Amino acid sequence: MLGTGTSYPDPDRVQSGILIEIDGESILFDIGPGVFHRLTQLNVDLSSISSIFLSHFHVDHCSDFLMLCQNLWLSGHDKPLNIYGPPSIRQWIRGIFDIAFPYARDRLIINVAVLKEHEAVQVGEATISNVPTVHGNMETRALKIEWRNRSFVYSSDTAPCRDVIDLAKGADVLVHECNWLDGPNPEGVHTTPSELAQIVEEASPKKLVLTHVSPEVVDKKDKVLEIISRRTNAEVIMGEDLMSFEI
Repeated sequence: MLGTGTSYPDPDRVQSGILIEIDGESILFDIGPGVFHRLTQLNVDLSSISSIFLSHFHVDHCSDFLMLCQNLWLSGHDKPLNIYGPPSIRQWIRGIFDIAFPYARDRLIINVAVLKEHEAVQVGEATISNVPTVHGNMETRALKIEWRNRSFVYSSDTAPCRDVIDLAKGADVLVHECNWLDGPNPEGVHTTPSELAQIVEEASPKKLVLTHVSPEVVDKKDKVLEIISRRTNAEVIMGEDLMSFEI
């Protein structure tokens, strides 16, 4: 867990990013602000990162991408970097390299691929599938990685969503956002503890890790975990930056 926070300032949390290591290969799910620093704190071999899956193009999920590219370029990296994301990824890439930072264009071999809804792609022996989420008017993807009968699901940003629940059923680990406390909130954007309790009851993962937690949610950690744990036998924990676990 590289970044577990939101766009609101939190001295202990940077923004969204997850590192998955399989057989010496590294995969990133999102690379928000501060994630590059977390990678260096962990002494991750950046050249081992073969693929980056971007759930959507809000700044808190993707803005450290160029920092990673610049470091790889300066270190002489000569392997392809595969980038996956919703259809607007092509416009986003053009905006970075053709408009905002043309000095960085063509410094790396970057393969860009659109994640079509419900499509599965192979990264080595792992299969990574996706479904759309409910996140305002932003096209966003939840991601599932399966490898040797083990599964890990990342909701990204979403309100309660049938596709995400179905994707997560029986997962070994579900990393799900919990951006808001219970109460009046805008509809169709994020998830509250009581809503997440219903999601987990139906999806029945073995472990639930909360991410994208706002400072208010962190302040009420014990209450939030108590609400969610009422309706599941799964292990329920609040994610922390630099937390790690094996599946």
